[in-house]
Amino acid sequence: MMTMEKKLLIIDDDPDILKSLKVILEDKGFKVLTASNKTDGIEICTAEKPDLIILDIMMDTNLEGYGMLNDFRKDKNLMDIPIVIYSGMAQELGVNFRSAVEDERLFPNVSFVDKREDIEDLIAEINKLLCV
Repeated sequence: MMTMEKKLLIIDDDPDILKSLKVILEDKGFKVLTASNKTDGIEICTAEKPDLIILDIMMDTNLEGYGMLNDFRKDKNLMDIPIVIYSGMAQELGVNFRSAVEDERLFPNVSFVDKREDIEDLIAEINKLLCV
């Protein structure tokens, strides 16, 4: 039996990160969509219904991704999509974001991977959330 290819949406304003993650994750067998801002991210998410979202926090504003996270969790059509926050924000702002987003009561199905961690950590987190 053939398993369906999992569809990921990466939302990040850094074109280098979008390109490199797309190549790495496609090599791992995922179908990868990308968006570089909130508007495109929500539009693609609504149209394509990805299996998982990889979301940067610091884009046009320091907390734009955090606002998107709230938007996704309020939208009944998008609220169940697992999200990996992939950000270097903790080092830049000195915020312990991991504990905030990994509070299941506030943000179910959300985890955090720091951009400084090994790419394999991101892939492991994706597979964990997708139950692969």
